[in-house]
Amino acid sequence: MRRLPTCEPRSSLVVAVATFALAGALSRSAAGEVPAPPPARGREFRVDFSARHLDVDAELGELSLSGDVEVTVGRYRLGGDRVRLKRGPRGIGVEGGGDIAFCSCDKPPVTLGYSSVTVAPPSDVLIKQAVLRVGGVPLFWLPYLWLRSPDRVGLLFPSAEWRGDDGLLVGSGLHVPFESNQGRPAARALDLGGYGYVKGGARIDARLLTPQSSTLVRWDYRDGTALGVDAHGALTGQTPAVWAYDFDTSLGARGRTSLSSLEAASRRYDHGRVGVGSTGSSLFAFGAEASAPRGAWLTDPLSLGPFALLSTGGALGDLTSYMLDIGAVSALRAGERRTDNAETRGLERGSLESALSAGPALARLAAFEQGELLSAPAQAISKLRAGAGVSLSLPLLRRFEHVSHLISPEVTGRVERQYWDGVSETRLLTTGGLTTALGRGARGGAGRLRLAAGWSGTARDLEPVTLATLSSDSHWLGLRVTGVGEPRTRAGEATGRVRLGARGGTALTGYAEARTARAPGVASAEASGDLLPSFYDLGAYDREGLTTGAELALGLSSVLQLGGGADLDPIDKELLALRSFARYRHGCGCVAVAAFASERKGRGGFDAGLTVDLMP
Repeated sequence: MRRLPTCEPRSSLVVAVATFALAGALSRSAAGEVPAPPPARGREFRVDFSARHLDVDAELGELSLSGDVEVTVGRYRLGGDRVRLKRGPRGIGVEGGGDIAFCSCDKPPVTLGYSSVTVAPPSDVLIKQAVLRVGGVPLFWLPYLWLRSPDRVGLLFPSAEWRGDDGLLVGSGLHVPFESNQGRPAARALDLGGYGYVKGGARIDARLLTPQSSTLVRWDYRDGTALGVDAHGALTGQTPAVWAYDFDTSLGARGRTSLSSLEAASRRYDHGRVGVGSTGSSLFAFGAEASAPRGAWLTDPLSLGPFALLSTGGALGDLTSYMLDIGAVSALRAGERRTDNAETRGLERGSLESALSAGPALARLAAFEQGELLSAPAQAISKLRAGAGVSLSLPLLRRFEHVSHLISPEVTGRVERQYWDGVSETRLLTTGGLTTALGRGARGGAGRLRLAAGWSGTARDLEPVTLATLSSDSHWLGLRVTGVGEPRTRAGEATGRVRLGARGGTALTGYAEARTARAPGVASAEASGDLLPSFYDLGAYDREGLTTGAELALGLSSVLQLGGGADLDPIDKELLALRSFARYRHGCGCVAVAAFASERKGRGGFDAGLTVDLMP
């Protein structure tokens, strides 16, 4: 053995891995001291080390390091006082004991103690006598631990959640990447999770992530079943066609009660859509869709059928543009207990909009129609609505040095003829108003306000109506408020969203949603001045009431964020939901920790959870 005392020598080991065996030898940078490894085919990985003293045994292929030892393999940094590096059947063995850090920080927040380590190509680390330490304090021990890079198959970090009255839920899972990414997280991967309730019950998760899609399927059983699907994505191929899908379901007896989110639990319907469409200036798409009340099961009545739509638009000369939309859908509502009275519903609609400018004036024209047929064994009901509208405005824009101001008076009118099972009526809407906007561009992004008033209703019974829209989209302020009111009948509805603070940083967000006992004849979605009526069968809200909520997110530093929020009903003086969260990500990216706690109406107890990611 040849002893070479030096001060802080730095060397590297290059190991070539053949298909079934490890080949090569350890080498130093000093030429002639240790023979360089012979050429070998296969993958390579690099091991760097530093120490105050180094002993080399060329015949055994072993290095003995002492004094402030530091061995670096990829993102792993192994430290110790006295360690030995030696070739083994699986890779490079590190013996002697010490700590493993996941970053290059002088004081890493999380380390793993070891008695020996095997570094296997390309980036696996097998640890014997692993001790998890946080801030130097030991918290957890395992006789063996196998660390793998995020682009290789491996087990997920164990997780634990407190799920209200359901109790403690614990488990882990399997991470399956579909491609290699040089030790970084793969762009396409599948996570399979299996969890168990201590009180009895189970949950199985399957999460698929790709650059174009996100899919989560969750089956939950605890005194009842819940099957949730949250999937969204679009896929392209060699052709101009695009496949897209959108699913939001929570089925089963626990479909609502198993959800921690108040917003998700309060959705009225589950839906699923899948289709294929063209790209370019014209869009043609067709597919199938299904819907059912939230919390229904697969055998309960649901609506299922095909759909198709066509949308195109463009310029007609220098002063005119147009937009054409045509759509159709057919659905069969059937299921258990509806074998003898299944319903068939067909619906088609079309609309044509055009804009014409003449000097400073702008004219918008629109025509629309919608037909519907509901067929049941006992009867068939048809409905038809058709109409046209026109809007005249005079947009005036004045530009200053740093800001632009838009003011646009307008007059809008719309007539609609409705036929319902042999009965017909004519409905009118006419309003006059003013739009003003302030911002750096012609759209007035800093702030926009529209106020309008007029008459709405049947030709024999017109009701006064007021409409308002206020919006803003700036770095420190986001705002969107829409409202419709009918003073004579005291009917109205309004929606408001506000953000005070920068996106992604410290910010206060809030919302308010309200509707009177009687729904207004004009939907709040039309308050922005659209010529086309709302084609939605359901209103924005299913009953009267007022719901408000707020959430505060505090960006205490670049690595720590805390927040919390609440939802309440001010009229009934009822607290609907509470929630809080904390997120920490170390500056060098070696560890990320997230925690949450929430409680809501309709779900017993509170929910809380903690997740740790050593490779965020």
